[in-house]
Amino acid sequence: MRIVRHCVAVALGIVLVAPAVASAQNIFDDTVSTCTGANCSSLRIPATVFAFGPSAGQWITSAFAAPGECVRFDLISPPHPAPDMEIVVVAPDGTVFRNDDRNGALDRRPLVKIASAGQNGWYTVRVGQFAGTPTETNIVLLYGRYSAGNPNCATPTPPSLAAAAFSLDADADDAGKDADAPAPPARPGQPGAGR
Repeated sequence: MRIVRHCVAVALGIVLVAPAVASAQNIFDDTVSTCTGANCSSLRIPATVFAFGPSAGQWITSAFAAPGECVRFDLISPPHPAPDMEIVVVAPDGTVFRNDDRNGALDRRPLVKIASAGQNGWYTVRVGQFAGTPTETNIVLLYGRYSAGNPNCATPTPPSLAAAAFSLDADADDAGKDADAPAPPARPGQPGAGR
């Protein structure tokens, strides 16, 4: 009985401290469109960004793309100007695409356009208030996959952080650590140990 009570208390504690993050899991647009109108053939994804008291929340999902495709993430709601939201997309290799204003002060709705997806896989998409302010709002995200060179990705979002900027050569890094690390002290009875 004591073990059961302990397990229930631990489970309840985990539920009570769960972060305020809403997630839609994996979203897969099964069409790669050749249409050229803005957001044509896109999936319409309604969701909600929640806050937890003074803690900012975010809505997170993963969206699929294949190499070379134009991929577009367009937050069409909430309307301009408030609340001022942002989209951050992280590619499978860690490249980050971020936008918080479609057109500066004239249109604060974020839009991320990846002209040529670098990897086959799932791109993490995060929507939240641009400055991390606790905000609760309903959103509508349009997600579309298009053929290479499609006008839906004209003037693409430049990466704010490329994977190469933070990746390290593991062998070089390990070699540097080994060269600088002191040798472990010898144990009595081993060669080099003092008597």
